[in-house]
Amino acid sequence: MNLQWMAMLVGMIEQRMVPFANWLTRSRHVLSLRDGFQLAMPFVIVGSLLVPILYPPIAPDTPHAFGQWLHWLARALHPFLFPVYSHTLGLVALIIAFGAASSLAKAYEMPERLCGLGGCMAFLMLIDFRSLQPGVFGYLGGAGIFTALLMAFYSVEVTRFFYRRGWYIQMPDEVPVMTRRGFQLIVPLLFIMLSLSLLRLWLKQQFGISLPDFMAALFRPLIVGADTLPALLITLLIAHLLWFMGIHGALIVTGLMSPFWMAGVSANQAALMAGEPLPHIFLQGFWDYYLLIGGIGTTLPLVFMAMRSRSHSIQSVGKLGFIPSMFNINEPLLFGFPIIMNPLFFLPFIGVPLINAVLAWQLTQWGFLDKFIALLPWSMPSPLGAAWAANGSWSNGLMSLVCILNSYVLYRPFFLAHEKMVLEQERERS
Repeated sequence: MNLQWMAMLVGMIEQRMVPFANWLTRSRHVLSLRDGFQLAMPFVIVGSLLVPILYPPIAPDTPHAFGQWLHWLARALHPFLFPVYSHTLGLVALIIAFGAASSLAKAYEMPERLCGLGGCMAFLMLIDFRSLQPGVFGYLGGAGIFTALLMAFYSVEVTRFFYRRGWYIQMPDEVPVMTRRGFQLIVPLLFIMLSLSLLRLWLKQQFGISLPDFMAALFRPLIVGADTLPALLITLLIAHLLWFMGIHGALIVTGLMSPFWMAGVSANQAALMAGEPLPHIFLQGFWDYYLLIGGIGTTLPLVFMAMRSRSHSIQSVGKLGFIPSMFNINEPLLFGFPIIMNPLFFLPFIGVPLINAVLAWQLTQWGFLDKFIALLPWSMPSPLGAAWAANGSWSNGLMSLVCILNSYVLYRPFFLAHEKMVLEQERERS
C-alpha cells in the first residue's frame, strides 16, 4: 500500500486547517456557546425522555389492544407529564441564555451569575408576552435559541465595555462583594434594558415584528441548509480531519451545530404533537448514533478486531478500549493504535463515517428510517440510542447495527495491514 501521497495530504491539512481550528477552540464565544448548550442538556434530556410516553409511536386509530392502551395511558398521564415537558424543553432558550452569558462573563473574569441573569433579562425583554399571540411562548424554547445566544453575548459585551471604561457605580471595599458587584451592574444593565426596549419598539412600529420573529426568519434558510446531505458531509469531513490532526474536531463542529440541532429537534417535536410529517433529518441523534459509533470515526469494529489480534500490543489496546468504546469514547484507540496522524488509517477514518452518512440519509429520505425527535446522552450505546431518540424506532436501531457491520468490512483491510506492520516490529524487537 502506497502511503506517500497520504502522508503528503496529512501534512497539507495540518498546515492549512490546524491554525484556524486552534483559533476556534480558543474562541471565547464558541466556547460560551458550547457551555450554554451543555448547561441545557440535562433539562433537554429529561424532557426528551417523556416524548415516547406523551406521544406513543403508534397510530391513534390502531386496532391493536396494546396500541390503544398506550394512547389511553398517554391521555391519562398528559396533565401530569406535560408540565414537566413544557418546563424543560419549553424553556431551553432561557437556560441557554443564562449558560452562554455566564460562561462568557467567566472568560472575561466578570461576575458569572449576575451576567448570566443579565443575559436572561435581555432575552426576555424582546419577547412580547402581552400580545399572547400563538407561538410567543415558543420563543422560550427551541424557536428562540438564536435570539437567546445573541442577547447573551450582547449583554455581556456591553457590560464589559462599561466595566473597562469605569462607567459603573463604585462602592467602598468594605461593602460585601455581592452587594458591590450588584451596584456595579446597575448602569450597564440599565443601558442594556433601555436599548433593547427601544429596539423592540422600533421593530414593532416599523415592521410589525419582534426580534425573535426576525431572527427566526433570518436563520430559517440556514436551518434548512444545515439539514441537507452536503452540510452533513462537510461537517463530518471537517470534524474527522481535525481529529486526525489531534484536534477535538467534534467539539468544534457540535458546538457550532448545536443551535441548528436544538431548533430542529423542537420543530420535529412540534410536528409530532400536531400529527404532521417530521421536517428534519440531520440532528444530534443522527450524528451520535449513526456516525460516531464507538466514538469519532466509527471505530467500534476496530475494538473487536483488536481483541482477536495476533499482536499482543494491539490486543491489549483492544481490551483497554472495549468498555469505553461501548459508550462512544475511543481515545484509547485513537492514541493507542495510533489512528491519529497515522497515514494508514486516514482513508477509513475519514471515509467510513461519510459512507454511513450517505446510506442512513438516503434510507431516511426514502422512509425506511424514522427521524429523530429527542436529544439523549451521546454516550448511550448506539443501537439503543438510535431507537430511543426516534421514539422507539426498531428500524433505526437496526440501522445502527448495519453501520457497525459496514464499518467492520471497510476497516478490515486497513486493520490487517496495520497488524502485519506491528507483528513485524514485534518480531524485530524479539
